[in-house]
Amino acid sequence: MVKDLEVRHCRALVALADTGGVAAAARALGLSQSTVSETLLSLERVLGGAVTVRRPGREAALTAAAEALLPQARALIAASEAARSAFGAAGRGRLRLGTVESISSFLLPAPLSAFRARWPEVEVRVAVGLCEDLRRRVGRGELDAAITIEGAAGEDAGGLSRRLAPSQLRLVVRPGDPLAGRRADRADLAQRSLLLADPDGAFNGLLRAWFGPAARTLRLDSAGSIDGVKRGVFDGDAVGVLPGYAVAEELAAGALASLTVREPLPEIALRLTTPTATLAPPLGALVAEVAAALDAA
Repeated sequence: MVKDLEVRHCRALVALADTGGVAAAARALGLSQSTVSETLLSLERVLGGAVTVRRPGREAALTAAAEALLPQARALIAASEAARSAFGAAGRGRLRLGTVESISSFLLPAPLSAFRARWPEVEVRVAVGLCEDLRRRVGRGELDAAITIEGAAGEDAGGLSRRLAPSQLRLVVRPGDPLAGRRADRADLAQRSLLLADPDGAFNGLLRAWFGPAARTLRLDSAGSIDGVKRGVFDGDAVGVLPGYAVAEELAAGALASLTVREPLPEIALRLTTPTATLAPPLGALVAEVAAALDAA
């Protein structure tokens, strides 16, 4: 097994050269004298030769071979400090994340809390918008990343936009609604108002494509927010259109009912858009937290 030269070896060697003795080197390094002596002995084992020479009545001195090693030792120390500085810089700063309302409200809180506990020096700023606008902002350098909810069939853009996790589209009604408890079809739904959070969001186009020719008379209304959709369903006869994670609590409590539809609804998925294919450590850590939360959901 090859024995490598370590940074601790270099520090001990350089400190001995700069201070003129083991005791002084130990004080400079904040170590015990015995630790420095053992480090120098370890260095000799790595190099296969002596690095110090004893002089009667005087401090140990570097051998000529050890003196020749000093430039490389100083360079290795400098490289180590530069690497630590670069890593520390990656752990500081600001992360600008764009996402849609449903993800910001129902998926991000727990992952963000976990991320902030691990990366306390990184400031996370979340901007809420429409999927297409968020992707454009990433392209313009205004956002570091965007997590959107879109049709699952979307194309990956050279690794810059990629599928993060699957999700489910839910059509929800009041528990006593005539459509609850039976299999509905496109004709049943075409007679009702479908309530979306935003008329310009991704679900609008997905639903129109799913309805086909019947979309010409389809009524798609907007409530302006996730809560607005839920309130519209509670207080009226609209059919709410929401991602499953945004309505999971109400479905579990029986406050809303999910429709069973004869024809499979459009598949949706969370997508991640970044300026480059490689994720820097803070962003990669946040994405990992979001993915873990989705797996647990």
